[in-house]
Amino acid sequence: MRRFAISIVCGTALAASSLGAVIAQPNITGTWTIQQSGLNGTSTSTITLTQPGNGIVGNNAANGNGFTGTFVNETQINGKWHGPTGAGWVTVYVSPNGHSFNGTWGYNGRPANGSFVGNKVLPPSPITAAGSWNVKGAGGPTAFVGTMRCTQSGEAVVCHVGTVIAINGRFRTKDKVRAKWTGPNGSGWFSFWFNDDNNSFNGVWGNGAETTPPVGRVVAQRSL
Repeated sequence: MRRFAISIVCGTALAASSLGAVIAQPNITGTWTIQQSGLNGTSTSTITLTQPGNGIVGNNAANGNGFTGTFVNETQINGKWHGPTGAGWVTVYVSPNGHSFNGTWGYNGRPANGSFVGNKVLPPSPITAAGSWNVKGAGGPTAFVGTMRCTQSGEAVVCHVGTVIAINGRFRTKDKVRAKWTGPNGSGWFSFWFNDDNNSFNGVWGNGAETTPPVGRVVAQRSL
């Protein structure tokens, strides 16, 4: 049995006008990464989707496979696939925010042959320090462990850990903050840089002038 990659290609979706009122479904227009597993093995592919009304049209320029479908409720799509290796059915369940889906597919007149998951390719989030962060020690003293709350104005960043440690700094690059900290037991420097998800960062800190070596390391996850 030939491989069917849910790498979806061009087709014609049913017009929303033929369905009556448009269902309040999530918007899945965009580029998607699809991972498939099943009787034909595993594969990863990239597809593009467009969404006219309740209809869905899929496109994969790489292999010429295709898909058309229709939202039958707010999260479920019933559709058909077609391509050089055959044709069949597909059922897709979309997350409420439209950023992921999963489903099953099969050949016409046959039970499911495989399953798949899809994740929408989203633009990177703009990096901001503003918010609340759950900070954990990752080596050395743990002076910055706990909740760190930050505000940001332009490149300037002001943070507080608990009620005793104040951090004042600036973005030196688009993803790295260099700062000074002060507290009841001294003062020093603090440097932290954000990961691509903008929901976590790694940091190092030291006592005294910026030229002193680091004495502690932290990792943090956005909590608010």
